[in-house]
Amino acid sequence: MSRLWNFTSGLFKSEIREFQVMFWSFIFPLILYFILTSVFGSFYGSGTQGVSFRVGIVREENLAGFGKIIDEVIEGISSESGPFVKKEYGSIDEALVDLREGRQDIVLVIPAGTNAKMTSALALKMGEVPLRVHYISGKESSTIASSIIEEVINEVNLEIERRGKGDFMNIVTETKVISAIEEKAFDYKEYIFPGVALMMILSVALFNSPIGLIQYRVSGVNKKLYTTPLRSLEYFAGHFFKLIITMLISLVLLYLVAAFVYRVGGSIFDIRFILTLLYSMIVAVSFGLMLASFSKKLSTVTVLGQTLYQIMMFLGGLYFPVFDLPWGIRWLVYALPTTYLVELSRRVMGYQFAPLSVGWLIAVPLIWTTFSLVVFAVNFKKVMGYE
Repeated sequence: MSRLWNFTSGLFKSEIREFQVMFWSFIFPLILYFILTSVFGSFYGSGTQGVSFRVGIVREENLAGFGKIIDEVIEGISSESGPFVKKEYGSIDEALVDLREGRQDIVLVIPAGTNAKMTSALALKMGEVPLRVHYISGKESSTIASSIIEEVINEVNLEIERRGKGDFMNIVTETKVISAIEEKAFDYKEYIFPGVALMMILSVALFNSPIGLIQYRVSGVNKKLYTTPLRSLEYFAGHFFKLIITMLISLVLLYLVAAFVYRVGGSIFDIRFILTLLYSMIVAVSFGLMLASFSKKLSTVTVLGQTLYQIMMFLGGLYFPVFDLPWGIRWLVYALPTTYLVELSRRVMGYQFAPLSVGWLIAVPLIWTTFSLVVFAVNFKKVMGYE
């Protein structure tokens, strides 16, 4: 054990003497966190809403006759130029679950019997045709969307009167208040924390790890170590612990800045959140080992590392949501392990941006880890310079 510790300590001290390692591993993550929270923090408050509202449509019967005007209006307000994003539901229960959980802003129900009531209203020149609108009281986006729908229904009445040349129609909205599952207020300083933490982990795993292995191979250090009593398992245990120590020091510094400068607390100290970061470290290190097994020269590993670093950082959702990108790019989003790792951390914090279950958030990075380690094991002798 003492031999392993001495070897790990030697590797860490040797690496930490390099200014570029100190800067990219310890200093740059703090600078990036400061820049992102300073520039974008004020843009994202707890009351921030998007420019579009989400409406769930439940049709208890299909509309006919003048009712088609309602269908036309619904299609119009949910088009590219409209204020709503529409989703059709087969049952009211399913729609209300999504409303309570924040996946919809309102739910519009076209009740059974609407066609009959419209026919009666036109024939008798009296009576109301109610449409039900379910919304969340106290939620700004839900309240605004409900008001917009009421105005839209008023326009439907005017359009029916115009097309019917004065025929009476009084379509009204019956609002139903729904209790929401308590939502977590959005805090950008908290939201960006796992993104910056994962960026730091990637930096160490994709640069420090493969570059260090290639340097030791090119300089002949590996062959010299091979003549010592140090076993291969001890060598890679030392290499792994060196990387983890570097990551943990950087993570502690990031925690100190977040906690004492930006007053971020609560969820980032949750043991489950910390475990997701440790899981991210293991996945990233295995990815770095695979990268080293593909590279023969320092220039090659540097180019590959930088390319993967940028792709995994920006398309992995570290700084902004990426699930609305065109499918030409989104397939890569789903392929990257960082997409699942950062979403897993944020899921623990109470945020959800990806349409993925927790099982997938754990399984996909685990598949990448297994694949990376198998590739590295196959190319082990080449990485070490033994052949």
